[in-house]
Amino acid sequence: MPRDWNALAANSDGLYEASDFKHAMYQLVVQQCIYLRQRDQAVAYRLISAHRDAFGEAVVLMGLRLGFVDRHELCYVTQDGGTQSPMDLQETLFLLTLRHVYHARASAGDLTPDGDALIDIAEFEESYKSLCHRDFDGRVDTLRTLLKMSARHGVARAVDAPEGDPQPFAIVIWPGVVEVLSEHALNRFGADLKARVVTTEAPAVAQEPTS
Repeated sequence: MPRDWNALAANSDGLYEASDFKHAMYQLVVQQCIYLRQRDQAVAYRLISAHRDAFGEAVVLMGLRLGFVDRHELCYVTQDGGTQSPMDLQETLFLLTLRHVYHARASAGDLTPDGDALIDIAEFEESYKSLCHRDFDGRVDTLRTLLKMSARHGVARAVDAPEGDPQPFAIVIWPGVVEVLSEHALNRFGADLKARVVTTEAPAVAQEPTS
């Protein structure tokens, strides 16, 4: 990679400045998953995708690995083996449940054209209980907080519930969850939990949403 981004900016025929490369790099590292379809990420995605080698070499210096899922037009960074940063238990179980639900939906072919899984709160809670052998605390505010965290990392977010649906919001799980919680990452949680996360059996869905 260049010693700085000026050389790449100079070769862009005035399309980009060095600051654009710096901003794209910052977005990639902070947000972890970058999608072309997200308006505030589109410029960064195009820039990173067009200079894959340069960005790939840059993130390696930070102990990260750059990857792409071209069919969903997303790029992402993960820790490159070795030491993994510890996660809060609540966040860990939350993210593993999202991964579990996404895998079940994908296995059933029940994804949107963009590769998203749209679920309700009841399905999340039932899947959490099935995977973790404990009840989710049931507080909507807690779930909102966790979804804000996952949205920052391009994994999932809260969306408006369908019209007439009594639940306060629905959950959309983005395809980046598979990359953030890859097979390598799942190895940290032990064989039993890993097997339950990637089971192909679709989780049962409760009928009543959380109040």
